[in-house]
Amino acid sequence: MKWKVPYIDFGRQFKKQEKLHLNKFKDIMNKGDFVLRGEVEKFEKTVAKYLGVKYVVSVNSCTDAILLTLGSLGFKRDAEIISVAHTYVATLSAIKHVAAKPILADISDDFNIDPTSIEKLITKKTRAILPVHLYGHSCNMSAIMKIAKKYNLLVIEDGAQSFGAKYNNRFVGTFGKAGCFSLHPLKSLGAAGDGGFIVTNDKKLYEKLFRLRNHGQGKRKDGKFLKSRYDIDFFGFCSRLDNLQAAIVNNKIKILEPNIRKRNLIAKKYNKKFKGLPLILPKIYEKKKYRDVFNSYVIRTKYQSQLFKFLRKNKIEALINWPKPLYKHKGLKLGKTFLTNTEKICKEIISLPIFPEIKESELNFIANTVEKFFKSRS
Repeated sequence: MKWKVPYIDFGRQFKKQEKLHLNKFKDIMNKGDFVLRGEVEKFEKTVAKYLGVKYVVSVNSCTDAILLTLGSLGFKRDAEIISVAHTYVATLSAIKHVAAKPILADISDDFNIDPTSIEKLITKKTRAILPVHLYGHSCNMSAIMKIAKKYNLLVIEDGAQSFGAKYNNRFVGTFGKAGCFSLHPLKSLGAAGDGGFIVTNDKKLYEKLFRLRNHGQGKRKDGKFLKSRYDIDFFGFCSRLDNLQAAIVNNKIKILEPNIRKRNLIAKKYNKKFKGLPLILPKIYEKKKYRDVFNSYVIRTKYQSQLFKFLRKNKIEALINWPKPLYKHKGLKLGKTFLTNTEKICKEIISLPIFPEIKESELNFIANTVEKFFKSRS
């Protein structure tokens, strides 16, 4: 189907920096700089400076970012890690793949882990909390870090959808032992394919992750890690960020802050246009406690199925991320669980198109279509 309003328009995104991207592409192709070259190192240094952290390790996805981080921290089999069921499956996949056990907490109305539901889940086997900063909004990190400190638990942040978001004027991903991020094209900072990275202030963790992503090899130019790139300390993985993808995000990070401002402006416009309709709208935070990046603009309605179908019938590419909690996928074998707010929210959410290049006419068309839907039901 040709959408009248796509969920995101990558073509418009490309045209904003077309000359930069094409020049960089030609340069890399001519030089043959494909794997772990200068653009990767530049990206890691740029992100470290932006977030104010000591170390960044780029990998091939946020899934691997979480997997390699958890695998590096030495959890014993069946160690318990508290997270959520309203997230992309990758979050819990990583926990399962290191033979740990995901323990599922409920979420608050901001779609993120409810800190009040964490403490009652802690047992002698609990080793970490893995909060997910969903839809571009930070979790309540003060409450989470307080609990983690009380019980001596590690915190590993899943910031896949929230690069650039802040809590108390501090970037998400910088509170815990490590922060894991995605460079998927749909993200606030996206490549032209898969990509991800890990941020940390822990030198030992950084050095292990640096080698793990490249089959256990790890000599840097400064020679701090190994005498030779051929000296291998352990079996690793092939999880490298392509130099070409790094070049693309090095261009795109230059306009990240203006894009975040645009996303916030679009969210405010949506909220103004939807005022008075029977919808639960995202909260717009004017104070310094939260700085959202609006990776997604998510409304809630008891008419989820009907409105979703109506939007798509009118060629608006709305999405539902995600229509049921992960524990309801029987094949994942997450046990019998019922999380009240998670269940409720999954039945109400719809994600509307939001991207910096969206046109005012498209926003008006979406608003008019939503209004038309509710008028037809009155």
